[in-house]
Amino acid sequence: MKSFFLCFLIQVFFSSPDTWLQNRQDSYADIAVADTSLGILILVNKKNKLAQGYRPHDLVPIKDKYNRGIMNLLRSEAAAAFAAMCHRAEEDSIILWNRSAYRSDTIQAGLFENAVKRRGLKSAARFSARPGHSEHQTGLTVDINSTHISFRNSPEAAWLRQYAHLFGFIERYPRKKEDITGYEHEPWHYRYVGITAATYIHENELTLEEYHATIGKQTGKTSR
Repeated sequence: MKSFFLCFLIQVFFSSPDTWLQNRQDSYADIAVADTSLGILILVNKKNKLAQGYRPHDLVPIKDKYNRGIMNLLRSEAAAAFAAMCHRAEEDSIILWNRSAYRSDTIQAGLFENAVKRRGLKSAARFSARPGHSEHQTGLTVDINSTHISFRNSPEAAWLRQYAHLFGFIERYPRKKEDITGYEHEPWHYRYVGITAATYIHENELTLEEYHATIGKQTGKTSR
């Protein structure tokens, strides 16, 4: 397993983050630069791309107790909120831990390339982001795992759907919203947006895209 991961990292290191965008003619049109001035509310998706090499300045390791992944960094505010959420879940006999948090665009390029090789471009694009388009690069996203083999229907997934917003996290790619988010339902993929926004999104059953559109209309700004 270690040798496989080492080979993967070597492959990724010598790849350009934009390799797949340069070699394919099916990259999304009308792509905007993600607005980092939005802070924890930044929108990164198939239409909003982070600048190449973007890396948050305040990444910190997730507490060992709540981490079992090699990619274990989050922005400091998100890391503190994640630890608080995991601690509270323990009181309900729910065990949560990080599987994958911050990823560089270089790492994401390798993951996307491997996904395309395994599943083909069209299928891979439903669950894997191109480099620069991954929320993981924001340092605000965590893939959560549990003791259950199938997370989708686990008590942990149900607990997160009910309580994650109280700690500032949202289920980023919810069921029946695939046409809006552009990705398949991922019940383990949680994004930190702060308690106020997370509560609004949860109570109104919105995606982050819909939240930005709603806030944009209220403030007279356009959001993509």
